[in-house]
Amino acid sequence: MSEAFRTQSGLSSELIRADVAIIQPGMCNSPSLGQPFQSAPITEPFAPTDCTHAIININSGEFAGQRTLLELRPNIPGEPHLEVGDHILLSNNGVNGTTQLAFQDFDRSTSVWLWLGATLVLIAVIGAWRGIRALFGLAITMAAILVFLLPGLAQGGSPVLLALTCGAAVLFLVLFLVHGFSWKTASAMGGTLIALCFAAVFSYLSVRTTGIRGLGDESNLHILVYMPGINISGLMLAGMIVGALGVLNDVAIAQASTAKELHEIEPDATKWHLFTSAMKVGRDHIASMVYTLVLSYTGVALPTLLLLSQSGRPLEQIITSDVMATEMLRSLVGAMALVLTVPITTVIASWTATSSSDSSHTA
Repeated sequence: MSEAFRTQSGLSSELIRADVAIIQPGMCNSPSLGQPFQSAPITEPFAPTDCTHAIININSGEFAGQRTLLELRPNIPGEPHLEVGDHILLSNNGVNGTTQLAFQDFDRSTSVWLWLGATLVLIAVIGAWRGIRALFGLAITMAAILVFLLPGLAQGGSPVLLALTCGAAVLFLVLFLVHGFSWKTASAMGGTLIALCFAAVFSYLSVRTTGIRGLGDESNLHILVYMPGINISGLMLAGMIVGALGVLNDVAIAQASTAKELHEIEPDATKWHLFTSAMKVGRDHIASMVYTLVLSYTGVALPTLLLLSQSGRPLEQIITSDVMATEMLRSLVGAMALVLTVPITTVIASWTATSSSDSSHTA
């Protein structure tokens, strides 16, 4: 990673925790602006107080225990609206050893952890033991992404190969952890892996045939400039594959469970009868999950869609623009893989359910 990117993005050092102590009028362009001081900022007698100052208590880092001064400009779009007691994060934007503290973000760590805790408790209480195992599975998934996928991408590894390897490993560990060792779980894993390979093929073909570059995303632009060894198209492919993994897994488990339950109700049913019966339920899954998948991607792209809709460009050009085509292809690739997951998993589950039953009867 380029040192220039770390400096320009504020990632060169840990952010400084602080809180707003005082809001008061003051002189514009104060010499204390962004500088640490002990008690009060520098003032000039009879200077006009046309600006609004926020005196900030610094709570961490090199200047912990001191204060600094921020100039508030609430009438400028995008500027933060600070109030006394707000917890914020500061960055040191100084160069060549100088100090220039500036507002970076609100410190929302406490509220985010509370929301996370509430979600975990809700999953554990309602989901019971299976919900707890699902949380362990989620932890494994995040660990695989943080420890394997992201470092591999940063080192210039093949995005598609990394995404497929990470997805397969996560599937194997999480599916058997959450749902136990059974033919149902094995069927779901087989169906998901095959559909994931289809998702990789569809992703590759969609990028190659449409020529999307992904440069409508600011993060991709940063990567292109500061991490030139990483292929943006490959990164988009990896994103499509990982994004499809969760929904494919969900549908595969549902179909495998459906086939298993139908076989328990009608143990003498043939493989074909079990398949056709399970597919009736699977078509309902397709209708609901495709709808959910497309809306989830639309929700992510909603601000961009709003801007483009007000541009005055024809609808066809809006839909086929790089930024919208990228989001649309994510939805389409996921939807196609999702649709294929249902019959693939149903075939495997129907075969294993009847075959395992025949083996037990023979024994």
